[in-house]
Amino acid sequence: MKMMYYVNFSRNIFCFLCVFIFINSTVCAQVKNLDYFISEGLKNSPGLHEINNLERYFKFQNDLINAQNKKPQISFSADYLLSPFFFDNGRAVSITPNPSAKAYGYDAAISNGGLYAAQVNVALPLFNTAILKRLFEQNQIQSDISSFGKKQIEHDLEKTIADQYIITYEFHQQMDYQQKIIDQLESRKPLIAALVKQGLMQQNDFLLLDIQLSASKNDLKQLEFAYRNGVAILKNLAVIRDTSIYNLATPVITMNVPPDEFNYVQKFRLDSLNLAVQEKVFDTRYRPQVSFLGSTGINGSDFNNLYRNFGLAAGIHLSVPISDGHQRKLFHEQNKILMENQQIFFDNASALLQNNLRDAKIRIEQSRQTIEMLKDPIERQELLINMIRDKVVKGQVSVLEFVNALQEYATLQKNKTLAETNLLLSINQFNYYNW
Repeated sequence: MKMMYYVNFSRNIFCFLCVFIFINSTVCAQVKNLDYFISEGLKNSPGLHEINNLERYFKFQNDLINAQNKKPQISFSADYLLSPFFFDNGRAVSITPNPSAKAYGYDAAISNGGLYAAQVNVALPLFNTAILKRLFEQNQIQSDISSFGKKQIEHDLEKTIADQYIITYEFHQQMDYQQKIIDQLESRKPLIAALVKQGLMQQNDFLLLDIQLSASKNDLKQLEFAYRNGVAILKNLAVIRDTSIYNLATPVITMNVPPDEFNYVQKFRLDSLNLAVQEKVFDTRYRPQVSFLGSTGINGSDFNNLYRNFGLAAGIHLSVPISDGHQRKLFHEQNKILMENQQIFFDNASALLQNNLRDAKIRIEQSRQTIEMLKDPIERQELLINMIRDKVVKGQVSVLEFVNALQEYATLQKNKTLAETNLLLSINQFNYYNW
């Protein structure tokens, strides 16, 4: 007797611990909302980190343009050129700026017998303000395009995370009403089992109820798997590394008001400006180029007199383009073609946007109507279940009718959940276009 009491007590302790662990894990599960995943996704996205670095790159590019076009370019050069003469006054090889008339070698007036040079050279572009302006403008446009690309990545990521969140939350909703069905079945099961033992109900009634209960539990388990997989995908999209248990809060997504200017207009403007500034930068090649040139150091041809060949030189270099084989005209013609392509894409984007916004609004209205149509049948079905669940154990209603009522309730709830999910997805899609 004591042994049986000890076994029962141990079983009770074990059951209590299991329940405690389950409740504790559920309570400790973190509740996360949609904003959390979007915030983490934007913070951890490698694509956004790359563009942030590019913003620094464009700042350095301005400094590089200044360094190349405003600051003096200083260099050191050294040259040694050997130009010997052969058979000069009986010598096989000689190095001299004054060879005999019978010597063999380069013309002394050209070679001077060699060259010895060690110089510091300076080059400074002059009157290039227009060129600098175009280069800075081009760099700014490139920076603006990069910033726009960042906004596009953020917008795409927000939409993708929101879609996955909505789909995952749908599994959570299905788990809720599936658990309600299981609770209904389990509450009736012991009562029907007792009636079967008393011969007031047939064994097949209990078997039918038990089969439905097992099927509902299997459905719930599959929904749990789908929910966990959905959360795992959410974590991957947001690059979240922890393994904590998450419960998802109800997503709240409302329709955004139309912006003052749609993103495709901004993209067209930036791409057009980029083509225009490329043309302006190309045209600066046809402006007169003026540079100051200077050098100082040693430059001579007689090694023995090099100490006297220390000096300096300065000058102005002017370059005026005259003809380049019509490259300028050809470049302009190419740009015109690219601008025509930009206009084609602009017109197409405008038409698609209007179509997509209209279709999204239609789907939103359809989902709302579906949800409203399902509310009354669900309320009636809940009322029916409440009416017949007690009659089942009294033999006034068959178990089959009770099971069918629960199955119909599950179907209605599933349809309502799908409609609510489609509504949120459609609103999210509308907001994606309405940007």
